[in-house]
Amino acid sequence: MKIMGILNVTNDSFSDANMYLNKDDAIRHAMNMIEDGADIIDIGGESSRPGAKQVDTKIEIERVVPIIKELKRRLNNNVYISIDTYKSEVAKEALEAGSDMINDIYALSYDQRMIEILKLYPHVKIILMHMQGTPETMQVNPVYNDIISEINKFFDEKINHCLAHGIPKENIILDPGIGFGKTYQHNLDIFKYLDGFKSHSLPILIGASRKSFLKDLYTTTILNPQERLIPSLATTVVGFNKKIEYIRVHDVKQHKQMIDALKVLC
Repeated sequence: MKIMGILNVTNDSFSDANMYLNKDDAIRHAMNMIEDGADIIDIGGESSRPGAKQVDTKIEIERVVPIIKELKRRLNNNVYISIDTYKSEVAKEALEAGSDMINDIYALSYDQRMIEILKLYPHVKIILMHMQGTPETMQVNPVYNDIISEINKFFDEKINHCLAHGIPKENIILDPGIGFGKTYQHNLDIFKYLDGFKSHSLPILIGASRKSFLKDLYTTTILNPQERLIPSLATTVVGFNKKIEYIRVHDVKQHKQMIDALKVLC
């Protein structure tokens, strides 16, 4: 199981807003996550929390590209850099700066030019995430008849779209989109039936770290995002037991220690 460390270079993320807008702070945090065991650093210049507003493309580029360049200067090839964006212009600038992956919450459906960017960089991996609606609207009464089959149908369509445009299947990673257009019960169903996404014979990424549905696991305690480490670790245990390949987390050190323990104990 590989660990993707979250680096939000934003002023409105749900958990770490404004903490890493400064380049030096962002670099320091990224290097700390790498020292703690991150295999990938996922850099985002626009929040995708529920209700989040879009950021101007130029601002997004200004936030992420200098950090990518500095990290690539410092790092060896054992750590990958992912750009968390759905905009082709941002993706292109990030890839030119050295990013190895694109993490697209719209799964290539927002910006039709994104697929062309991928074709220019045949070594780059793409994370296709499922989302119902947009960050501004996704938590307004999301409804599914059968969430697992509907997500799998979505994945089939997106995989076929990539293959039809010459994107190698081995470059694709699937993310069912915990918290993106899902109710508390929908998120629980995804964890219960994680094995159901293995039918595509592709790696799966789970991003549940500190998300709001975790506080609903408890009946008496209200947890703010920074207090959700224990339930976040529990999601990693579930993912490990179901052989999920990637987890996207804030607290890299603790998740790394958990995975190392599970490797011995399980």
